[in-house]
Amino acid sequence: MDRKKLMLIMGSIIILLVSTPIQSFASPAVSEMGDDWMFVEENNLFDIVEQILEVEKGHPDWNEQQIKAFMDETHEDPLARDGVIDIWNSLTDSEKKLVIRYPFDALKVNKAKDIATTQTDSKFGFNGLGDRSDAFRHGIWNAEMTVLIGEEKAELFATAHEDKDTTGTESDGYLKIEHKNMDLHNNAVGRTIGSAHPDASESELSDIVYANIYQEQSDFIWLHE
Repeated sequence: MDRKKLMLIMGSIIILLVSTPIQSFASPAVSEMGDDWMFVEENNLFDIVEQILEVEKGHPDWNEQQIKAFMDETHEDPLARDGVIDIWNSLTDSEKKLVIRYPFDALKVNKAKDIATTQTDSKFGFNGLGDRSDAFRHGIWNAEMTVLIGEEKAELFATAHEDKDTTGTESDGYLKIEHKNMDLHNNAVGRTIGSAHPDASESELSDIVYANIYQEQSDFIWLHE
């Protein structure tokens, strides 16, 4: 399949799956949080998916690990600063395997992160770290993922994103392991909300999560105000 035909197919699929455009890159505040894949430029993510499909086409006998090894080798040059290399190398090993296994679902995961960051900024005016806005962002991300790709895959992608080194502390002074535990908990709460409201719109889900965040006995947790 030539590149033009492949891109036409991919474009048609994304038009059906995504109702609003994906923004370009994370704001400085989001980047500082370590959510490296919170915003990914659409064309670069398309390029990654296209590369994976081309590798699978050329090597139909390769397993997931072999494709990952090829992609890692292809994008290992630390001096190369193009967007595809930056994105691929920002992923955890677990995320890379999921992108290979479910490339089109990965595009929806990115869409859900776009929604989460935008809604957090809308509700709180910023995207924080370890605070209530952080809890909200992870909750709405997982709720949206559950609506878009189902609870099982949403859990796979959310958990894979947390599969990283937890040695030391984050910039807010709390241990990285504390942040990971917080995120895993809030991810699960978000998926429960998404499962309970499969037909909710983006704004409706956002309002539901936001209301829970401000309940006296919220299901969400955070490390500090």
